[in-house]
Order: sequence, then structure tokens, then C-alpha cells
Amino acid sequence: MISNPNNDLFDLLNALDNAQDVPAAWQAGLRFFRKFGARQITYGFERLDGSIVFLTTLPDWWLSHYQDNNYASYDPLIDIARAYIAPRKFETPFTDFPVTLSPKARQILNEFGETESTAGLVIPGITPMPQQLSALAISNTMNAEEFSKFYRGKETTLILAAHAVQQRCQELDHQFTQTDVHLMLQRIRHHPKLSPRERECLLWLCKGLRNDAIADRMGITRVTVEMHLRNCRQKLNARTREQAVVTAIKQGFITP
Repeated sequence: MISNPNNDLFDLLNALDNAQDVPAAWQAGLRFFRKFGARQITYGFERLDGSIVFLTTLPDWWLSHYQDNNYASYDPLIDIARAYIAPRKFETPFTDFPVTLSPKARQILNEFGETESTAGLVIPGITPMPQQLSALAISNTMNAEEFSKFYRGKETTLILAAHAVQQRCQELDHQFTQTDVHLMLQRIRHHPKLSPRERECLLWLCKGLRNDAIADRMGITRVTVEMHLRNCRQKLNARTREQAVVTAIKQGFITP
């Protein structure tokens, strides 16, 4: 049982200050989150080359299975980390998931439940680049109701602890290239970049403007607006303009 969350957080911060490398900082984080009932703990970080580094307690069989099947390209927990700023709960099997699940993502989430991860929390990190992935996830074998009750009132402490662990690990090795911690590299699909004009068109569309009004605001022709919006649909794999707007918001290209 947790005697005093504030004392535990204070002890974690001291341990992180004293950590001289990523393994030591990671172990300090593991001790803290295990006090809070976490069975599995994973930190994901996207390097500049687009590869994903995982510091994790997940078993080797899962990591091998994950990498062999290129799951990083479909992982719904990665989508949560990219789409949200605030922490988001999840459960396996899924019932009320915060992002739309493809059949592949449903399969991943169901299989993930076999790692003693039936309910969990994804805590996005703070990175210099908006689209860069940095998030810490904790999970255990509780059901959704038990999980919510257990962590009620502890969310702020967990967020502060997660950010502290992430920040210290990045300070010690900002690209995670010189650590002996078990890491797994996996190339993840990159979301296509939208041009500044394309983002602006979507933003005005999000605000309810029609093509003529968007063209007038931007000082371009209606045909050019239509071209930009068509490009947005293609890049975001969206069937409609409305779907393109929603996808752009979720991926952080625009803020309504």
C-alpha cells in the first residue's frame, strides 16, 4: 500500500537527481510506479530518424512478436500518445477506446491483454516537436472500474512522476543511443506533412468557412483552395473534407 504519494514522489525526484545514466533513472521510475500498482511499465520515445525506442518491462516474447509483426505501425497506444495531451485510460479487450481502432489495432490490443495488461493509463510526454512521440504507459490486471477507483485522486502524482522520469532520461541521453537498457527499435509510419497553406485551409474549414470565404481570407483563388483541400484528403487518407479536419486535429496539424 502507498503510505504517502507525496513522499513517494519526493523520493523519486531525489533518485532521478542522483541517477547518472538512463538505466538508473529508469529503475527509479519502475520502483515508483510499481508502488502504484503497475504490473507493466513502458516508455516510448521517437528518435529524430523516426525509429521508436521502448524502455519496457514487457516480456521478451511480446517484444519479439510486436517487432516481427510491425505492430508499431498500427499500435493504438501510440495513436493515443500522438493524439492527446492529457492522460487517457484504456482497457483490453476494448470497450470504450479513445481512438478509432482498425482491425489490426483491435488485434494488437487484444493480444496486449495477454501481458497482464487489462487496464492502463497512457501519459503523453512533453517534446520539442509537436508530432514527436514521448509517452509513458502503465497497466495492470484490474478491470476498468477497479483501475479507475484505484487511481482516483492519484492522477496528478502519476503525471508529475511520468514527466520527471521522461525528462531525466532524455537529459541523460537525449536520443537514447548510449544506454545499456533493453531497447527495441521499430520504424513507424510517418504521418505525411501538410504544407502551411494546406494547414491554413483546414483551419478555416474547421471554423466553418466555405471555399470562397477561405480563398478571400488567404488571398488565393477558389481553385487553389480546392487543390489544397484535395491534397489534404490524399495525405491524411480521408474520404471527405470533414474527415480530413478531424484527422488533422488528432494528429496535431491544426488546433481549432
